[in-house]
Amino acid sequence: MHSLVPDVAPSPPSPRSAPSGDEGRFVPRGWLEQAPVTRALLTMNVAVFVVQLVLTAGRSLMHLPTREALAFGASYSLATLGEQRWETLVTACFLHDGVLHLGFNMLVLWQAGPLVERNVGSARMAPMYIVAGIAGNLLSVISTTWLQRTAQVTVGASGAISGVLAAAFVVGWRVQGWKGPLTQAMLRWLVFVIVFGILSRVTGSNIDNAAHMGGALAGGIIAAMWRRGYRYPESVTRVVVGASGLVLAACIGIVGLRDQTDPFATMDLKDRDSFTTRALMDGSCRKAHDGLLAVERLRRMLAPVARLRERVESECGHVGDE
Repeated sequence: MHSLVPDVAPSPPSPRSAPSGDEGRFVPRGWLEQAPVTRALLTMNVAVFVVQLVLTAGRSLMHLPTREALAFGASYSLATLGEQRWETLVTACFLHDGVLHLGFNMLVLWQAGPLVERNVGSARMAPMYIVAGIAGNLLSVISTTWLQRTAQVTVGASGAISGVLAAAFVVGWRVQGWKGPLTQAMLRWLVFVIVFGILSRVTGSNIDNAAHMGGALAGGIIAAMWRRGYRYPESVTRVVVGASGLVLAACIGIVGLRDQTDPFATMDLKDRDSFTTRALMDGSCRKAHDGLLAVERLRRMLAPVARLRERVESECGHVGDE
């Protein structure tokens, strides 16, 4: 998870228990056969990226522009809090800032996802992935807005995937013990992701470490509450997985509705400020009023915009709060 730069590095050796004849393979044969949720997540992430490419005429191959990212449902910290765009905490998990970002994240999910899903079942994997993604993005929003007092546009599945890694670590610890191969492998994964994120941040990359940590904490806590050895019946699994899919579909629908009904939905703070300034220059007070309120919905999360309000009201009259 990051602010529009790749946030997962080439992976370290991954855990596997390969049957005879699978030596030398990256993962065993049929690795995804008993992991339908992981398969679906891989497919959806790739499909969304293809949609990104089509709608941006290929411009998002290496980098997803900010305006398009907001249109697709990226988590913009100021809007998430200031305009209650909670749906983007989910949709941002399925967007990626270029093919390298997508490739690295999907590689990790491809290896770690089945480890969790095969052990605890699809009914636990699906909601855990979504909740971990939400938690990662939410911690990122809080950290960026309230602690760093700045703004950030975040995309990527790595917050949710960090939750998968943490869940796999907890499952391994409960089943195999601290020194078990799965436990140690997942611990190395988690340390790798966190250390890489910190080092990348120090060198100037926009790695979203808060999203990684939030997702990992959520995944670990959820896995610790799972009842060991219990698997939900097929009927319950279908309901839980279906409900998880409906949550995602609803969030996508809300993003699309906002894009159609809110002219400021795809504008960041700078764009909204420019819109308001142009409206004043054009003598369009209606647009200036709307632009000011749109700016204030975001800026109130950081600091007031008294100067812009004074300018608008001096030229166009009083602007009431929304």
